[in-house]
Amino acid sequence: MNRLLAAFLALGVIASLLAACGGTPEPTVPPPTQTPWIVVVTATPGAGDVAQVQPTQTPWIIIATTTPTAGIKPTTEAPTATGPTQSPTASSATATKAATAQPPTPTSTPDAANLKYPPPALLDPPNGRPVSWKSTVTLEWTSVGKLEADEYYHLHMERRPTTEGEDWYGDYVYTKDTSYVAQGAFLAPFHPPADRDEATVYWWVRVVRKTGESADGKPIGIDIGANSEERTLILEPKPD
Repeated sequence: MNRLLAAFLALGVIASLLAACGGTPEPTVPPPTQTPWIVVVTATPGAGDVAQVQPTQTPWIIIATTTPTAGIKPTTEAPTATGPTQSPTASSATATKAATAQPPTPTSTPDAANLKYPPPALLDPPNGRPVSWKSTVTLEWTSVGKLEADEYYHLHMERRPTTEGEDWYGDYVYTKDTSYVAQGAFLAPFHPPADRDEATVYWWVRVVRKTGESADGKPIGIDIGANSEERTLILEPKPD
C-alpha cells in the first residue's frame, strides 16, 4: 500500500513538471530605454599655452597721404601751361609778345604716355634759315589729326641770351593751321639791337588745350601733345 501511494505521488510530480514545461511562458517586461548622455569634455590649456582663435580677416584699404614735414610747405605741381594769347579764331592765328629779362620758369612736362597727340614734324624752313630785317618767313609742320574745338597748335619761338645783360625774348601763336606766316611786326622784337651780332631764334610746335583765360582776358592752355624737334632761325640785327 505504501509503495502504491509513493508511485502515485511520483506520477503526480512528473505530470506537474511536464505541464510546467509545455505551458505558455509569462511575458517578460523589457528594461526601460536608457536616455543617452552627452558628455562635453573641455580641454584646459596648460601653463604657458594660449588658445588661439583664427578670426576671418576683414580686408583693409590703406590710403597713403603725404604728411608735411614741420617747417616745410608742401608744394602743388601745376600742369604745364602756355602763356597768355589773344583769343584765336578757327582759321587765323594770334600772338602775344612776352619780352622779359629771364625766360619764364618751366613747369612740369606731362608724361609722354598721358599725351593725346604725337609731336608734329617740322617741314620748313630748314634749320639755320637766315632772316633779314622786315622780311617774312613761313613756318610749316605736319598735321597730327583733327583737333577738337578747344585744341590748337602752339607755335613757340624764343631768343635766348648769349651774353650777360641780354634779355630773353619769347613769343608764340595759337593756330588751327599747320603753318604760320611770321611777318615783320611779329619778327621785329626777335631781331637783336644794331650793336649786337645776329641772334639765334629757336622754334618748335606742340598741341595745347585751352583751359581758361588770364586776368587780361587772354586764353591759357595746357600741353596735350609732345614737342616737335627744335629748329633755328638766324635773325640779323636791327638797323640804326
